[in-house]
Amino acid sequence: MNFLRQFHDIVSNQNLDFDGKTHQLLAFGLEVFNLDLAIISKVEKSCYTVLYAITPDNALEIGTQFDLDGTYCVHTLSAGSALAFHNVSQSAIADHPCYANFKLESYIGAPIKIGTDIFGTVNFSSANQSPVFTDAAYDYIELFAQWLGAELARSITKEKLIKNSNSLLKLESIANIGTWEVDLTNNKIYWSQQTKLIHQVDENYQPEIESAVNFYKEGTSRDKINKAVELAIQHGEKWHLELEIITAKNQTIWVSTFGEAEFDGDTCVRLFGTFQNITEAVTLREELKNKQAQAERLLEDRSMLFAKISHELRTPLNGITGMLTTLIDEHNEQKRTEKIKVALRSADILLSIINEVLDFSKINHGELKLEPTDVLLNTTFTDLISLYTPLFKNSNVELEVKNEISDSCWAYCDNTRLSQITSNLLSNALKFTEHGCVKLHTSVINNNNKLTLNIKVADTGRGMTSQFLESLFSPFTQEVDAKNSKGGTGLGLAIVKELVEYMGGTIKVSSKVNQGTTFSLSIPIELGKEQKVELNPLSKININASKLSVLVVDDNDINRLVLDASLNKLNIKPDFAVDGQDAIFKCEQKHYDLIFMDCIMPILDGFEATKQLRSKSICPHDSTYIVALTANTSSQDKLACKQAGMDMFISKPFKMHSLEVAIASAAQLLKL
Repeated sequence: MNFLRQFHDIVSNQNLDFDGKTHQLLAFGLEVFNLDLAIISKVEKSCYTVLYAITPDNALEIGTQFDLDGTYCVHTLSAGSALAFHNVSQSAIADHPCYANFKLESYIGAPIKIGTDIFGTVNFSSANQSPVFTDAAYDYIELFAQWLGAELARSITKEKLIKNSNSLLKLESIANIGTWEVDLTNNKIYWSQQTKLIHQVDENYQPEIESAVNFYKEGTSRDKINKAVELAIQHGEKWHLELEIITAKNQTIWVSTFGEAEFDGDTCVRLFGTFQNITEAVTLREELKNKQAQAERLLEDRSMLFAKISHELRTPLNGITGMLTTLIDEHNEQKRTEKIKVALRSADILLSIINEVLDFSKINHGELKLEPTDVLLNTTFTDLISLYTPLFKNSNVELEVKNEISDSCWAYCDNTRLSQITSNLLSNALKFTEHGCVKLHTSVINNNNKLTLNIKVADTGRGMTSQFLESLFSPFTQEVDAKNSKGGTGLGLAIVKELVEYMGGTIKVSSKVNQGTTFSLSIPIELGKEQKVELNPLSKININASKLSVLVVDDNDINRLVLDASLNKLNIKPDFAVDGQDAIFKCEQKHYDLIFMDCIMPILDGFEATKQLRSKSICPHDSTYIVALTANTSSQDKLACKQAGMDMFISKPFKMHSLEVAIASAAQLLKL
C-alpha cells in the first residue's frame, strides 16, 4: 500500500488550511482502508465528541456526543496505540455496545496525542467485514494520528501565543508601556505596537539603529541614552532613565526607558527593554513639587509675617497704651490734647498695619477682588493730596503736585485701591526722603474711550542700590543701613505691585543711590458714567439728632461703650441690645428710627435679626434705617448685609464722619 506520496502531497499543500487537509486525509483514508465511515473525535473523561466525520449519507453531525464506553475507541485508548478489528462479530468484543447498536464489523483507529496527553482518536469503520489490516494500514493510521497531534499542538500553542500577545498588547496599552529590542548581530530594531504609539509613528514604521536615537531630545537626554547604551554594550550595565523625546508629530514628552544587554560569550548580541510614556506622571510630580515649594514658601512667609508683624504692632500699641495710661493723671488740657493726638495717630498706624496684613493674606490666597464704581477720577487724587499736604508741611520735604486729569473725567474703577496704591508710594517717598521734594504727576490718556491712567511718584531721597531693586517688590524686603533704618512691615510695595498687575497695569522703578527714586505706573481703566453729585454732603445737613430714637446692637460691652460715647457727642442717647434676639424683643416694645447692628453675635446674628425685623414689618424700610457696623469688610459681607435688608455699611474701627453720614441718612429718610 504505497500511500506516503499521496499523504505528503496533501499535508504539504499550502493552498489548504488545517480543515481542508484533514478532510482530504479522511477521504484518502477511506480509500486506503476501503471502509465507509471516518471520524476524528475529542475525548474528555467519558465523553466522546465528533469533530470531523465522513459518512455515506452525511447523517453524523459535527458535535454529536457519545459515551466513550459505547465506542470501539475505548479499546484503542486502553491499548495506547493503533488497534484494528476486521471481523468484530467473531472477536472478543462481539458483545460491545457499539456492535450491538451499529453492527460495525470493521474498525481501525489510533489515539491522538498532544505531548503525553490524550486529545482524542482518529478511526475508520464499516458494517462490512474487511481483510486483515496490514502493517502498512497500521503505519498510515499512526502517521495520520501523529500528524493530527502535531498540528493540534501547534494550533493550541498558536492560540496561546495570540492570546498572550493580545493580553500583552492590552497590558502595554493600559500601562502605556511598550517593549523594544535591538539585534546587534543582524543590525535590526524591533518596536512593539505601544512603543510605536508612544513615538507617534505609523504601525508599519521600521526603526533603524542609526536614526532611532534622534527621537531623544538633543542635549542632556540624547547624551544620557548614548552613554547608557555604550556602558551596556561594553560592560553589561543596565539602565533606567527618565528622558525627553520629540515624537514624529513634533510633540515633546517624557519617557521612562529601561534596558539591559544579552551577551554571547564576551560579545553583546542584543539589547532589550521597556519604554513608557510618563509625561502625566512627570507633570504631576512637578506640580506636586511646585505645590510643596509654594506651601513651604507660604509657611516661610507666614513665619516672617508673624515675626515682622509682632514687632511692628508693638510700636503703635505702645503709643496707644502709653498715651492713654499717662492721660489718667494728666490735668493739663494742652498736654492731654497732644497725648490724645499721639494715641489716635498710633491707632491709625495700627489700622494701616492690619490692613496691609489682610491685603497680603488675600493676595497669597488668591482672594483679592476689586470693587469698581463710577467715580470722578480727579477727586480721588485731590482728596489724597489734601490728606498728605499737612504731613509734608511737618517735614523738610516739599510736595509738588501736577494733576492733569480733567475735572469731568468719570472712570469705572476701584477708587479705594487707586488711593491705596498712590498713598503707599507717597508714604514711602516721604519716609525715605529727608531733604528736597516728592513729586506726584497724574494724567489720563483717552484712546477711543479706553482710558489709561498714568501715575508718577518721584523723590530726591536716599535711593536704592541695583541689587536691592531686583528684590524690591518681594514681601518683607527692606534696605537697611546703620545710618538710616526705617520701620515698616515691608509689605507695602509688594501689595502695590500685586494691585497694579491685578488691574492689568504695569509698574516700573528707577533709582540711584543718594539721588532719588521714581515709580512710573500705567493702569488701564474703563470709562465711567456720570453720576449725580449731591451739592451738600449728608453729614453737613443741619439736623437735630436728639430727636432720633437709636438702638445699638452689639454683644461686646467695649464696642457698646465706644458707640455710646461717640453718639453722646452728637446729642444722642441710645438704647442697647446684646444680641439679635434681644434686639427683636426691644424693637417689639419700642419704635427705633436708627439701628446700629453688629453682624456676628451669639444666639442670633445681625443678618438673621435684620431679616426678621424686615419680614415681620417690625422695622419697615420707610420708618427704620438699619446700619451694619461690623469688623468684616469684604465685598461678600457687604452684599450679605444688603440682602439681609440693611441700608448702610460701616466697618470697624469707625470714624465719626461715618456715624454722622448714617444719622443724616436716617434723618433724611424720616424727613426730620
